[in-house]
Amino acid sequence: TGDVDGIFGGSAKTYVRDLQWKCFTPVLMNMSGWAKYMKQPYIHGEPYTSYNRKYLKLKMRLTPYIYTCCHEAHKTGIPTARAMVLEFPDDPVTRGRETRYQFMSGAWLLVAPVFKDEEKRDSIYLPAGTWTDYWDGTRYWGPRWLNNYQAPLDKLPLFVRGGAIIPMYPDMLYDNQKPKDPVTLDIYPEGHSKFMLYEDDGVTRRYQKGEYAKTLIRSERDEKTGALRVIVDGAKGTYKGMPESRKYVIQIHEEKTPGEIILDGRKLKNLKKSSRYLKAPEGWYFNADDRKGIIFIKTQPLDVKTGFKLEVKE
Repeated sequence: TGDVDGIFGGSAKTYVRDLQWKCFTPVLMNMSGWAKYMKQPYIHGEPYTSYNRKYLKLKMRLTPYIYTCCHEAHKTGIPTARAMVLEFPDDPVTRGRETRYQFMSGAWLLVAPVFKDEEKRDSIYLPAGTWTDYWDGTRYWGPRWLNNYQAPLDKLPLFVRGGAIIPMYPDMLYDNQKPKDPVTLDIYPEGHSKFMLYEDDGVTRRYQKGEYAKTLIRSERDEKTGALRVIVDGAKGTYKGMPESRKYVIQIHEEKTPGEIILDGRKLKNLKKSSRYLKAPEGWYFNADDRKGIIFIKTQPLDVKTGFKLEVKE
């Protein structure tokens, strides 16, 4: 955590670069201190204002992911922003200094800040496993190094670990501006993985009295058939303002269109086009051009205490 662009000096470029990666830490702040200008994200004008807005809006959408990581830190001491060795203790590379300019945000997101005045990043280390470029869907297989990774000023090198389940709230400018509905589950299938979503009222300290809810989300790939199951268990616990039901948007990063998608034993309609998908109350479609392939699925409101099971068949 820390002050965006420091409290001394600074510039339009250093502000953008600093804000980018700090959006993947629990807390960030503006503090002018002894600087010659007010350290606000809009102070330098365009295009920097739009660049800063892009990452601040993404941070807001990532609230359920980062907030859950903060809860984990509160309970266990495992921080949200993690040195690479903490997630990959058996990798000899992560034990040295070579990965000191990158970190994991939670278990799923690898952040490699650009810290020089250039539009590329060298010496990005990807440990063993599958990694997906968050912005364009390019897949890499580790362990490997990435050099000359193209990173114009508005692009933070950001990679998603295989198996990731990343819950996201709708676009909003501040917490509780809008209902947290629908919840988006951004899923990068690999083997069996899980994420325990933590939620509370986001305002009070009633969580200390047990007023919170946890929802187990699982992604399970059948190695023989290639079929995928996404299972959202019923929420355990309750808190003031907790919704009884909510819609879901499930984004599954796949390179080919599925044969059929079944929600709780009921076959969902393939809407085939984004225009139909946006208008329909539920259904799915596959977009091969979006980040190398994404299956978009939407549901009608579902009981949060019951949960649901989604099957994606080839």
